[in-house]
Amino acid sequence: MFTIHRDFPLVTLVTMIAPSPDWFTGVHSLSLLENGQWQTTKEIILNLYDAGTDSGASYSSMDADTQPKEKIRQIDGFSARVNGQLVPFAKMTFKRM
Repeated sequence: MFTIHRDFPLVTLVTMIAPSPDWFTGVHSLSLLENGQWQTTKEIILNLYDAGTDSGASYSSMDADTQPKEKIRQIDGFSARVNGQLVPFAKMTFKRM
């Protein structure tokens, strides 16, 4: 639970995907205020990203620092596909209390 204000209606949050090497998901500058009204519920589909700091090849790989560091990228390989189709990693729901 967190508090937002009309002057600061944007939400940014990131969460790691444990025990993956350096995978994460989240939202950036998501406004919970639309057309001047607070949203009572807002659902966001989250994709899976690789931070480019660890070269582990799978979800449970041991640490293997990437040198030089790579750009952040969306993961679209085997771990993000079901029956060959790219699928969202998660869904986040914001609810006004």
